[in-house]
Amino acid sequence: MSDNHSRVLHSFGDRLAIEQAVKALGRTTNAYQQEKLAKELAAKGKPALNALLRHLDASNPTLRGGLGRLATFLPQKEVIPALRRAAMDQSRTDAARLTAVMILERYLEQEIDPAMAQRMPASYDVARESGEEALLIAETEPLVLVEYAEQLLDEPPEIVEAVLHVIVAMENPNRARLLLAIAAYGDEALQKDIIRILGSIRHPVALQALQTLWRLSSPQQHPLIRRQVQKLTMAGVRLAEAENLRALWSPVNAQGHSFLWFIRPHLKKDGQGDALILILHQDLGIIYASAYPDFDLNALPLPAPRGKTHSAHMIDSHHQLRMVEMAPTLGLRLLDDALQTMRDQNFPWPGEIVVFGHWLWRESPLPDPAPWPALPKPAEAIDETTAQDLLEHPAFAAWVWEMPEINPLLSGQTENTLSKNSELHKKTIEALLNEDNGPMLAQRLLQQARWFTLSKDRIHAAQALAVREAVLAHETQHPFIRALAWRSILTAAADRAMRSALGLVS
Repeated sequence: MSDNHSRVLHSFGDRLAIEQAVKALGRTTNAYQQEKLAKELAAKGKPALNALLRHLDASNPTLRGGLGRLATFLPQKEVIPALRRAAMDQSRTDAARLTAVMILERYLEQEIDPAMAQRMPASYDVARESGEEALLIAETEPLVLVEYAEQLLDEPPEIVEAVLHVIVAMENPNRARLLLAIAAYGDEALQKDIIRILGSIRHPVALQALQTLWRLSSPQQHPLIRRQVQKLTMAGVRLAEAENLRALWSPVNAQGHSFLWFIRPHLKKDGQGDALILILHQDLGIIYASAYPDFDLNALPLPAPRGKTHSAHMIDSHHQLRMVEMAPTLGLRLLDDALQTMRDQNFPWPGEIVVFGHWLWRESPLPDPAPWPALPKPAEAIDETTAQDLLEHPAFAAWVWEMPEINPLLSGQTENTLSKNSELHKKTIEALLNEDNGPMLAQRLLQQARWFTLSKDRIHAAQALAVREAVLAHETQHPFIRALAWRSILTAAADRAMRSALGLVS
């Protein structure tokens, strides 16, 4: 084979690989995975930019979002002028030109000058066509509805209103899911309009959408949602028989993270079901969500009585977790608390909650929060042995408190000198109990006590509550607090030594 033939085949193979990578951007249903794919594709350089420009007329909203993420990883001095030229190129389709503008504004934070804006095609026609396309794609990739909603809401209000009229006129009952996605990320006025629209769609999908919106909207919208739900039920709209929802929850780690799993077996598909995997944070709400439709449930812990503690592996990972089987109503309370935390801080909802909320919320959207089981009384006294045993329990195995304020004090220290540094230990305890860390530590100990109580381990629950009282009382000599401070010092010192060896610390 000649060198010329070899170069041609090699070039063709590279382009084919890039085309496959671009298509993968439009197939992924996970934002984290899409960002990873975009970063890997951007490493190809100019060929990746050319691929982005070739696919600007994509009708798949997920792919358009993927192209936007790809643009953020490409050299800005190359991608911005290229997209501006594409936006002004009247030989391109309207969809391609509008996608170029969307990427410039939304992903690259570029302002579009008035002269360019006047020469752009109308967004309305493209939004209408892509809405129909989104419903089609959503049959296999539901998260495309979230991408569509986010892109639509970047348009002027008059475009959003016009597109809503088009969606309402569609015959596909799944338009209710598209309306739900738009409402979930829209403002109060838009939500109110969509809630009324959903009440006119006599289909179970609309009822599911209203039940999800109950959790994602402000309490001011609840009376309106209640009326629309009643309107649909009086019209004979009913949901299919509910599957038996399961909920599993892990202990809380020192940084406030815990895993919450919801598993919904399918009634008519033995061994299959839906799984929703969440990572919660006490101060941030939901920080990770991943949905697995039609999942092989044999890969998950088998159903067990409430209080059973499982040793489980994360899906697609070897990371091992301890998970307690709990009442689904309590799992939903944990989720509601996380959503409230996000609402208070005006954080956007994870797309998985919007699109797959109907897996969880099958009842009337008016339930009272499930009460936590009664906690035991705090243990009366904890000696050093008991404190060490508690800290070594698997629920506390990863507990290390991160305190950046002590890092400068670790310079030049060894484990031998650290063990004799009582002043450092004292300062670490004070930092652990200060006005910033103390309340967080107390709250996480309360969650640990709840986890122990759910797993029917009332002894350790009582001990965790006793430590919580000591934290609130600022007991600097409490053996658990002293042991936790010491563990945190050693871990921080080991981390610093490793970073120093790698040249990351001077």
